[in-house]
Amino acid sequence: MSHAAPPPATGQAIPPDDLPQNQPTAEPEPPAEDDDAADLFQTTETPDGVDSSRRESEIYGARIDGLQGEVDDLKERIFRSKARLSVLKETVLHGVLAGSRVIIAHRNLMGSQFRLTKLAVILDGAQIYARTDDSGTLDQEDELTVLDGNIVPGPHTITVELTYQGQGFGVFSYLNGYTFESRSSHNFTAPENGSVRLLSSGFEKGNVTTEMKDRPSIDWQEIPLDASGKPLPQVQRKPSKSPSKSKSKSKSKPATKKPSEPASPTPTANKPAQKPAAQKPAAQKPAAGD
Repeated sequence: MSHAAPPPATGQAIPPDDLPQNQPTAEPEPPAEDDDAADLFQTTETPDGVDSSRRESEIYGARIDGLQGEVDDLKERIFRSKARLSVLKETVLHGVLAGSRVIIAHRNLMGSQFRLTKLAVILDGAQIYARTDDSGTLDQEDELTVLDGNIVPGPHTITVELTYQGQGFGVFSYLNGYTFESRSSHNFTAPENGSVRLLSSGFEKGNVTTEMKDRPSIDWQEIPLDASGKPLPQVQRKPSKSPSKSKSKSKSKPATKKPSEPASPTPTANKPAQKPAAQKPAAQKPAAGD
């Protein structure tokens, strides 16, 4: 007679009757590896790394393509610029080979009450020189060369624009608030196979009775030169018939009080004309008697 097995303790499972007793539990088999995944992990670390590198390559490729387009555009622009310079060079050399040399200079002869602060030179409507200086260096230069080169022979027009700053002391300190401008044009002919020197001189015209705004003026000198650059003798010079036009104006800053200008000296009264001295008739000798 068989006896029933005692009930198990709490927490123990009751094995079924058909399972073999006291057999070791089989460990689960690991899942089979995917061949594609194995190859992927052998080449790169992570799939994310593959996508990031490809994205960076595409960005760099787009940048390189853009830079290449800009380089090609610059090459095209340089080619066109060279073509224009070639045409301009031929045009300029036509005048250079003709030997028309022009020297343009300016001389400052203004008084101490005018300080030159700006000089501009215009040749045939194109500005070839411009200088602005408020430190006084420009005013201290007695003469400076604006241009020394060759131009196309024939008629030309040159214009000089000058700007002065008034400077005064004592009762004349009000001049510091004034700006004076002077402009003059001169027509000349550049000689073929020759040279010429154009000298503009800024000077102060008038006297103590002339208003300050009317004093700045410009004078022109046209001096023919020989092949060595020296002035030709007077006998070989041709009279210049080119007219010059000048005009000047002044600008002033508003002042609260303007001291009175010194009175102009009173001209001396003219002496009355003296009457000529009366001449005595010459005494005549009596005629001798017969």
